[in-house]
Amino acid sequence: MKMKLMNPRWFFGVLVGLGVTLGSGLAGEVTIKRDVWGVPHIFAATLPDGAFGLGYVQAEDRLEQIYSNYREALGRTAEVTGPKAVEADFEARMAGHEAVCKKRYPEVPAEVRALCEAFQDGVRAYLAGHPEKKTANALQIEPWMIPALSRALIFHWPMGAAKRELGRRNEWHFFSNEWAVRPERTADGAAFLLIDPHVGLEGAFRFYEFRLHAGGHDISGFAPAGTPLIGVGHNAFLGWAMTTGGPDTTDVYVEQTDPDQPRRYRYDDGWREMTSEAVTIAVKGAAPVVRTLERSHHGPIALREGKKAYAVACPYLGEIELVTQFYRMATARNLAEFDAALAMNELMEQNIMYADVEGNIRYVRTGRVPVRPPGYDFARPVPGDTGKTEWLGLHPMQDLVQVLNPPAGYMQNCNIGPDMMARGLKLDPARFPSYIFNSAPGAINSRGRRAIELIEAHPKLTVQEAQAIVLDTHAERCEQWQAALRKAAQEVGLDRRRAGVEPVVLRQAVATLLAWNGFMEKDSAGATLYRGWRVMAAEHKLKADSSPRALLDAFAEAVAWLVKNHGSAEVAYGQANRIQRGDKSWPFSGADSGGGAMTLRAMTGPLSGKVFYGHWGQNWTQLVQFKRGAVQSWSATPYGESDDPASPHYTDQAEKIFSRDQLKPTWFQPSDLEGHIESTKLLHRP
Repeated sequence: MKMKLMNPRWFFGVLVGLGVTLGSGLAGEVTIKRDVWGVPHIFAATLPDGAFGLGYVQAEDRLEQIYSNYREALGRTAEVTGPKAVEADFEARMAGHEAVCKKRYPEVPAEVRALCEAFQDGVRAYLAGHPEKKTANALQIEPWMIPALSRALIFHWPMGAAKRELGRRNEWHFFSNEWAVRPERTADGAAFLLIDPHVGLEGAFRFYEFRLHAGGHDISGFAPAGTPLIGVGHNAFLGWAMTTGGPDTTDVYVEQTDPDQPRRYRYDDGWREMTSEAVTIAVKGAAPVVRTLERSHHGPIALREGKKAYAVACPYLGEIELVTQFYRMATARNLAEFDAALAMNELMEQNIMYADVEGNIRYVRTGRVPVRPPGYDFARPVPGDTGKTEWLGLHPMQDLVQVLNPPAGYMQNCNIGPDMMARGLKLDPARFPSYIFNSAPGAINSRGRRAIELIEAHPKLTVQEAQAIVLDTHAERCEQWQAALRKAAQEVGLDRRRAGVEPVVLRQAVATLLAWNGFMEKDSAGATLYRGWRVMAAEHKLKADSSPRALLDAFAEAVAWLVKNHGSAEVAYGQANRIQRGDKSWPFSGADSGGGAMTLRAMTGPLSGKVFYGHWGQNWTQLVQFKRGAVQSWSATPYGESDDPASPHYTDQAEKIFSRDQLKPTWFQPSDLEGHIESTKLLHRP
């Protein structure tokens, strides 16, 4: 009788799942130390060994998200979620993430491929020891899916620009904070960097936090689930942040088609033929959807109107080097190496802010930017039937907007124009093509103004002061609205019912708001009244200088809503402004201050019944201090590290960090981690 041999990969996975380790002579040893927040600190001799450990722990915490992220990149979500995902799946197929990355994956440098492959081996090792965790969402993972996922995430920006040009309004919107302060403006003589992306709390942009100490590299940050590379973060020498804003990278060409042969389109004095392919999208609970994907030489056809076909020209469509750029950024040890990585121009249009242990702070308005011929408005669809509109190449990084060590000693970019990043910044928009500067001169917002105000108020910024800026909840220009309410109360009077509110209730509410300190704090009744009033004022299109009677009526409507829904006009802000996961929710400070303005601690979400539940905003915040040889950082997320509802780390940060308006130490230095270790696991990479 023949004996059936056991699959060695499966056997290894079972051993790991049982906590058994193999001899160190067979493979690289990986130690996983989870801190008290469940965040893994991975220790290994080489970066691939570290990536293996990262794949294992990501699968342990976020296996379903890994699969969902890959499906989103490949355009295969509808087959497990149903018809609502068909449109997004088709857009992923149109972008070609799978086709490009399958074909070009062998071109990725060997050291980056080694990380991708080791990471997915770690995922498989976890699955081998925990086969019960595999669900209907699972798919066969392959290394090229990692660059495909990286591409899919950044395509929200260039494809969003194309949708705006086409007049569609279902593109994604992003807002974020970042700032950097030089050593001469800090109490400890070390640069600070704030990394504060404001993105959705669910889905692919809920990144995974980790620390990695491997191959002589020390890395801390947040990575998309399903990848081994941080999107933003820091190492022992430098770090970087990103906010939305940047050059115009993508255009739309109008192809004039032949009415008798719709796939023929005019070009100069002749005709060209579009390519076409049938795309079949499997749909759970429904028949497969078959669509035709057409392309001109400019790019995929996104829309047809009569004889016009609109092609999206995007310089990222054929690219696969983003993973390589992220690898080089994460392993850079100085400004020159970081700039060389950034000069690959694989990132989407972004405001990149940088700081390092040398005291440098740096800004680059990055993006893969085509050189456009003069004479055409590329902010709108341009004629595709002439060679005169063709791109003339790509701009190198040296052509882009950038600032190094400004005289003010700080910079911030909270989605504002580059010329408004600091007081006295001599940055002339006229020096750049409009599509590179890509912002109205003087463009700024509430968060940008507040960041400048607070940084300038602290000429020797301490760690505590820096954290307070990160978590600041002041409602910008609220004093103007308080003055307007005082004027309305005096001129119109509070001696009669308004919106069904009795005068005694209205007078008390006015007194509460006028006594309010202007901060959207969770225990403040004034903050609740202010947000409610600003929401009502926005519905009636009122401003602070509008009619006193109209302003008072809107205020009374806000009071009436609170009384009806919460039983009183004196309601703590945290009762109506909460963070939620599952069937639990917690109060928090900051967020939307009404009327479209945001506090620096930004979070937004629609009214759900009686409560505003935050679902988009401050998600993977990091504050970094760059002391040479002793870099330290602090972080927070609105939920927790794990996606398992049974895990203590499913909502621990929501309850104990985010709701309490705090940041937690990352214990980036291994010596700082001691005393804060919850568990230790030893793996061996086969």
